[in-house]
Amino acid sequence: MKHYNNNGINILLEKMPKTPRMSVSFFFKVNKKEKYYGINSLLARLLLQGTKKYSANELALAFENECIDITTKAKQDYIKLSLVFLNEDFNQAMELVKDLILNSTFDDFEKEIFKIKGEIISDLDNPKMKLTDTFVKSIFKEHPYSSTHTKILEDLDKIKKEDIIEAHQELFKTFKSIVVVGDYENDEKMIEFFTTNFDFMKSFETNDEIKDIQNNKTEDEIIKITKNDAQQAQIIQGWLVDSFNSELSAKYALLNNILGSSGLSSRLFVNLRDKQGLAYTVRSQYETLLHGAIFNMYIGTAPINIKKSLEGFKLELEKLAQTPPSEEEMQGAKENIQGRLKYFTQNNSQIAAVDGYNFMMGLGLDYNEKFMEEIRQTSAQDVSEMAKKLLNLPKLIAIIAPQEFLDKI
Repeated sequence: MKHYNNNGINILLEKMPKTPRMSVSFFFKVNKKEKYYGINSLLARLLLQGTKKYSANELALAFENECIDITTKAKQDYIKLSLVFLNEDFNQAMELVKDLILNSTFDDFEKEIFKIKGEIISDLDNPKMKLTDTFVKSIFKEHPYSSTHTKILEDLDKIKKEDIIEAHQELFKTFKSIVVVGDYENDEKMIEFFTTNFDFMKSFETNDEIKDIQNNKTEDEIIKITKNDAQQAQIIQGWLVDSFNSELSAKYALLNNILGSSGLSSRLFVNLRDKQGLAYTVRSQYETLLHGAIFNMYIGTAPINIKKSLEGFKLELEKLAQTPPSEEEMQGAKENIQGRLKYFTQNNSQIAAVDGYNFMMGLGLDYNEKFMEEIRQTSAQDVSEMAKKLLNLPKLIAIIAPQEFLDKI
C-alpha cells in the first residue's frame, strides 16, 4: 500500500487487479474525551440515518439498489465509515458517502438513543457482558477508555442534538485518512479525484488530549458481582500492560498465544479445561489500544471451582516463568500469529481495515512486516520473562457468581 499526502489529504492506495469489488474507508482520529459517554457511538449510527438530501429510508434504498455495503464504527481511538461496492459504482458510492459525512441531519437522535438504551439493557442481561463491562470500566478508571455500556447508559439522557453536531464538527479538525483498495485505473487519477472532491478530509495535526494510561495500582483488586441465579461463575483476571508501540508487544503477543489464544492447543485450554475439567470456556487476550493495553485471562466454570480456577491461572503463569516454552511450542505460536495476520488480510475490505488502522495509529504501513520480524526474533526466554512480569504486576480480578460462592473467596 502507498501513502500520498496531497494538499493535506492522506490518501492510502492499494491496487488489486481483477477484483470485482472495491473497498473505501474513511478514518477520523478521536483525540478528545467525549463530553458525555456514548456521543461518538451515537454519532456513528446517526451518520446513516438521513441527510439534507435523503431520508433514512431513501438512503437505505439507494445503498441497496447499488449493492453498496456501508458500515460505521466508533472505537476508542477512531471513527470509521467503510464501503464495499462493485468497481463500476465508485462514483455513486462516493457521492453518497460524501453526502453522509457533510450533510447528516441527526434528526433521529432521540429515536436512536431509545434504541441504544434497549440494546444496552439487553446486553447487560448477559452475565459475561456485565462482567466485561465492570472489568473494563474499572481497569480504565477515569480514562476515556472506560466508556462501557453502563457508563453510556448513565449519560445517554444528557446528550442533546447540539452535542452530536459539535462532535461531528470536531471530526473535521482532526487527523484523517482515506483508504482505497481495489481495481482502479491508476494512483494519479484516484489522488486527483479525492483532492478535488474531498477537500474536507484534509488532516490537522492537533494535540491529543487523551493521554497514555498510567498504571498506578500498587496492589491486587478483586470485584465481586452477585448473580444468585447464575449457573456458572465467570472470571476475568487482567493487567494494564504495554501496547503495540512498545518493544514488549511481540513478547506479550507470543505469551498470549501460548497461554490461551490459540484455541485447543493453548495451555489454559489443555490444562484447565481438558485435564482438570474446570472450564466451560477459557482463554487469554492481549488487547492493544493507542494509549494502553490489557492482558487478561477469562474462564467460565462451576461456582464451586472459583478458587481452583484462580490458582490455575497463577500456576500456568508460574510454569512459564520458571520454564521457558519449548522451541516446538514457540515455533507453533509464531506460525499461528503469522497465519492469523494473513487470514485477516485476505480481501480488499480486510486490507483497507488493517492498513488504515495501522496508519491512523502511527504504526506505519509496514507495521505487520516489522511486527512479524519482532515475533521471529522473540525467544522462549523472552516469553518466560513476560510471564514473570505479569506475576509481579498488580492485577484486577472481576467475578460474577452466586453470593454464597463469592463469600468463600
